[in-house]
Amino acid sequence: MKKIISAMVAGMMVCCAVSAQSIKIANTFGGDADSTGGSDLFTFQNQKNDDGSYKNEFGNETRVSDRIQMDASDKFFDARVRMEFATTKLNGKESTIRLRGYGRFKPIEQFQLIAGNDFSTKVAVDAGYLAASDDNPKYARILQSGFGAISNWKFGNEGNMSLKLAGGLRGTDNSFLDKDSLGLDAGLSFGMKDVFSIGATFQNTTSNSPSIAAFAGLNAVENLTLNVAYIYNDTDTDYITKTAKNVVSLTAGYNFKDAGLFIGADVISALGNEYLEKGETKTYEKAGAALTPFLTKLNVTYKATDNITVGTKAKIAMMLGDSDSVKTELYPNVTYKLPNKMGSLTTGVRMNLNNNGLSKFAIPFNWKCTLAEIKN
Repeated sequence: MKKIISAMVAGMMVCCAVSAQSIKIANTFGGDADSTGGSDLFTFQNQKNDDGSYKNEFGNETRVSDRIQMDASDKFFDARVRMEFATTKLNGKESTIRLRGYGRFKPIEQFQLIAGNDFSTKVAVDAGYLAASDDNPKYARILQSGFGAISNWKFGNEGNMSLKLAGGLRGTDNSFLDKDSLGLDAGLSFGMKDVFSIGATFQNTTSNSPSIAAFAGLNAVENLTLNVAYIYNDTDTDYITKTAKNVVSLTAGYNFKDAGLFIGADVISALGNEYLEKGETKTYEKAGAALTPFLTKLNVTYKATDNITVGTKAKIAMMLGDSDSVKTELYPNVTYKLPNKMGSLTTGVRMNLNNNGLSKFAIPFNWKCTLAEIKN
């Protein structure tokens, strides 16, 4: 199935590129866990003694990554191909080169077909957006990969109400013979412009451990993001410490445009200590005490000048009930916009701390630039 999807995406990309009204090629070079798909450029790991305490002696690893991305679109097609290179592991995988993308066919305004191995956030619930993370987590993405169909509708006064319905298959090789790995996904997103938005996702619906999520967001206040969600069987450990059976999330962000200041916060917590394993409910415990997965993020950015933006990202992940499990990440950073449309440079210092102190620190770096942009 992976080969079929790759072939379809390649074919759709060629068709789209030939007749595209818009083509953009962008590149991100360096080493930045937030943007290049690899790891930070320089990582300094605190060495441990035999008893687990830190020596305060730091070993260095240098990892260079690069991401090149091509987006093409016209009236009936849009597509993306992204290639990532890394000198070491890429998102935990051994391969040093990864190719991802999708192709979407839009024969009429209300209907679309999509195929690929990564749809990014192209088919997501609007109210599932996390302000501090600047992302839609996996449970907020109606379709993530594979094959799918999308139906978009607008109605009401001047089309101020919108409805998106989608469904598809997100499987792997031979998964059509196994209901637990078939990956039958569906969902919807409904909104009233400048008032509210709601939505729901249903993932792996044929398996013994499906994931279901419901979302609601307030859009009535300009520059304000305010979304809440409930997730049943949350398995996206990028946004929670460990998988959990019942989870709630709250995100809020406000953009003080006149001041050039943005503040966003995400809070994601399990409701209790239960999680699912192959359909069976289990619990997190330590010495008889219940442990609850919890994560919070804060993101503050300030546009100091037309060319310089400074910011700080903070993350705390822990199992409530276990003080030794607290892990904190701090990332003060600065972005400089280069002259002559040469892109932007971002760097900073990322620090990771736990109950024993500073476990590691890193120096991320990335240079983002547009290599080519064609509009017909």
